[in-house]
Amino acid sequence: KSTYISLRWIGIIGQLISIYTVYFYFNFDFDFLICNVVIFFGILSNLFLIFIYKKTQLSDRSALIFLIIDIIQLAILIYFTGGIKNPFSIFLLIPSVFAASNLGLRTNLLLVLFTIFMITLLTFFSKNLPGPLGEHFHVSPYYYYSIPVALLIALIFLNYFAIIFGAESRLRKQALNKMEEVMAKEHEMLSLGGQAAAAAHSLGTPLSTIKIITQDL
Repeated sequence: KSTYISLRWIGIIGQLISIYTVYFYFNFDFDFLICNVVIFFGILSNLFLIFIYKKTQLSDRSALIFLIIDIIQLAILIYFTGGIKNPFSIFLLIPSVFAASNLGLRTNLLLVLFTIFMITLLTFFSKNLPGPLGEHFHVSPYYYYSIPVALLIALIFLNYFAIIFGAESRLRKQALNKMEEVMAKEHEMLSLGGQAAAAAHSLGTPLSTIKIITQDL
């Protein structure tokens, strides 16, 4: 949970820097107040994770809910700032890629489908890009529709590799845990054997100690 909260804070700070720079430094016109409200809800959800959600680990179900909230929040921001033409639309891929390497296959599949749905919506419905760029930014339909196609291909490609690497990482972790468990048992057996030999030696003769050791061997 702590790793996820830290990543969310980075995302929220990045969103604030972006909209404040565009609005105050470049003087671009867009729905500045609505974007602030959307980011504020992201801050509230993170505070909920810190102070109200007491578990130290996120279950697959909880992670799915919060990652969907992240996708919706970012999609709303992108809707008010140009839709799929906004270069920051690539950040819509991050939640599902994060899920692919850390969460279950079912959770990841649901997030991929939801991300595809949001990318499709932003392709057909959005406000104009913040001006003055939006006043003369015109592209052919071939280029425009190639953007969501490229995002969808990247989404599937990145998720596939994240699932593969995530599965391999979990297998390595399980193997390491098993090895540590076996080594701990070996160490415990050696310790018990040494104690048994010492007890036999103190209670009997050196010959009984030798007999115990030879039987063990």
